[in-house]
Amino acid sequence: MMSSAFAFSEEEGEIVNNTSVMLLVEWRCRRLLFVGDAEWNSAYRDRKKNFAWNTAWKLHKAELRKSVDFLKIGHHGSINSTPWNDKEDGEVTEPAAILDAILPRPAGNTKPTAKAIVSTERTYYKVIPRATLLLEIGRRVGNTRKYLAELSDDEIAGLPNYAGHEKAWLDRPQPLRTDLETRLTGSGFVDVVIDPVPGF
Repeated sequence: MMSSAFAFSEEEGEIVNNTSVMLLVEWRCRRLLFVGDAEWNSAYRDRKKNFAWNTAWKLHKAELRKSVDFLKIGHHGSINSTPWNDKEDGEVTEPAAILDAILPRPAGNTKPTAKAIVSTERTYYKVIPRATLLLEIGRRVGNTRKYLAELSDDEIAGLPNYAGHEKAWLDRPQPLRTDLETRLTGSGFVDVVIDPVPGF
């Protein structure tokens, strides 16, 4: 009975997150993607339970295989809400193919032009946001910060779960995130300007 209750509790979270609306807005040649808390799994499986990202990729690949100009990073930066290759073994997975399509790494020394933000949560789960995920996205977007250089020692000391989960990475470029922007600016939100396409 207890194991069934725990299993249902885990399933319930997945069900709720995967009913998120994924919204792709195309306006004046710009593509803005908002994904809510949608989750991904290793790959789409025919006639099996699938996660929202995998289903979207299977059914709407034509729309998703083109790069976006803006990504609202899903579920506070959790590891399972942005498709990417978290295996670190070099294998190209379906989730990695999705991220390469919507936010491709720039070629050569080209500066990325896409933008991303994340509304971060630090207090409920120790590993949200996932630092390694934010660094991967930071390689693919142009609006990044190296937060370690901008935060005071007192501001860093007050970060929950800093030592175990972010200390090794806060000196590298990552997308703008509300938890650290609040400490820098006092504002609880992040403004993002999407420039118009030249000549439009």
